[in-house]
Amino acid sequence: MSPSKFSAGNSCYLGPILFNPGGPGESGVDYLLAYEPYFRAIIGPQYDLVGFDPRGVGATTPFLSLFNSPAEALEFYSTLPFNVNDSVSALGRLYAQTKILGELALDRARTVAESVGTAAVATDMLQIARAFGQDNVNYWGISYGSVLGATFAAMFPQNVGRFIIDGVSDSHEWYYSAQDTSSLLETDAALTSVYDACVAAGPSKCALWANTTGAIRTRVDSDLTTLHQAPVPIYNSTDPRAITFAVADYPLAFWQLFLTTYYPYNTGAGAAAAFAALERGDGAPIYAGSIASSIAALDTCAAAGAPFVAGLLDVTSPIFCGDSLVEKRRTLAEAKEDYEAMSKISPFAASWYATFVGPCATWPIKAKDRFNGSFETNTSTPLLLISNTLDPVTPIQSGRKMSQGFHGSVLLQQNSTGHSSLSGFSTCTALAIRAYFQAGALPAAGTVCQPDTAIFDAPNNSSGFGGVTLGARAADALGLGEARRVQREATFLHRRASGFPL
Repeated sequence: MSPSKFSAGNSCYLGPILFNPGGPGESGVDYLLAYEPYFRAIIGPQYDLVGFDPRGVGATTPFLSLFNSPAEALEFYSTLPFNVNDSVSALGRLYAQTKILGELALDRARTVAESVGTAAVATDMLQIARAFGQDNVNYWGISYGSVLGATFAAMFPQNVGRFIIDGVSDSHEWYYSAQDTSSLLETDAALTSVYDACVAAGPSKCALWANTTGAIRTRVDSDLTTLHQAPVPIYNSTDPRAITFAVADYPLAFWQLFLTTYYPYNTGAGAAAAFAALERGDGAPIYAGSIASSIAALDTCAAAGAPFVAGLLDVTSPIFCGDSLVEKRRTLAEAKEDYEAMSKISPFAASWYATFVGPCATWPIKAKDRFNGSFETNTSTPLLLISNTLDPVTPIQSGRKMSQGFHGSVLLQQNSTGHSSLSGFSTCTALAIRAYFQAGALPAAGTVCQPDTAIFDAPNNSSGFGGVTLGARAADALGLGEARRVQREATFLHRRASGFPL
């Protein structure tokens, strides 16, 4: 917790704000440790800032642990397909391995898995606020945190304080649908916008530069095709801190590309440089930016006697799949049909995203407390929703849909590419958030906020250290310069540490 400058008896004190970073399954405690200066700079001193670990996550007890050791987790994830287009058997193998994951959960963590549902965590949020002497919950939730927030607002509409859901998911689909038809609506457009930004940035800032978007796309597609046929070996004999040997292959490069649509202001230039290095026969940058580097780190020893969590599907699946109200498990043939339907929505991203949603086809455990209500309600305080124009996994269409159900709410559109408002800094968005938390003032309906920089001009993008715009200088004048700096550092570090950020 980051305490308010004011004591509880002071008229300036506004109570706690609870934070959830998404996942599902990410630690709210770690999140606040990474982002506290950012949140404090935007929100001001009137609130206690409270990061909490949802049930089964982080420092909570009982702990949700499906693997007995790092070695066991490494054995599972090192053979898990992270792109179902990698081979003709990849989708079938994904189906088989995620079925094993469900069996591990039944055998080792059934009671805990039944208790980690979103509805139960929403109830916990109300109890946390009441421990502070407050009957209303103030909240800022990102990505899956928007599902948690929407669930709370639907369950306890009379207890909604100042409440932001950011990077808004379609909570209707989260609970009620056997297929994900909404998450990838803007993913391909998000990738195109990164290519567009590379063209605009020029060769000094984007290593993949060409004079048209189509030329860049052709170049990247050619790189991926080449990797499919001829992966690149990586051997390191000099740096003891780096992995000794590995292979940069199609799934790893694809992961890097997909991650770039999440946080292009942080990773765009680095991803472009990694692909350019790949063309020179150097696969190390692609490997370093991929899920494989996180999996390789699983062979480090856990604390003696402590439960082990890998933090990938072993955390997301019990929450995501356990929340679903769809009872029927799906056959492999039905799972293939689901994938084909997803591919029509996003030819680019479906092959990766299938790994995230795949376990739900066979997941055997449902949360004991599952939300089965409506997301159409009047809340005691109107919600502020925030969606980016081109968010690769929580598209603006979901923000519009959810805002319609929460009467009196406003959807603020940040006109940027990336996942949630934290993916790129906007002084306009920051000031709207500040006004809402400090005074309860909502932006006008239809408000569109511009980011402070173009993608490859962001100060933290490795080949773009210039180009800080007037908006960014205004942020300094308004005391938001620290928020902008922390955002670009903490976003990169926090999200790279997570396997499936939603």
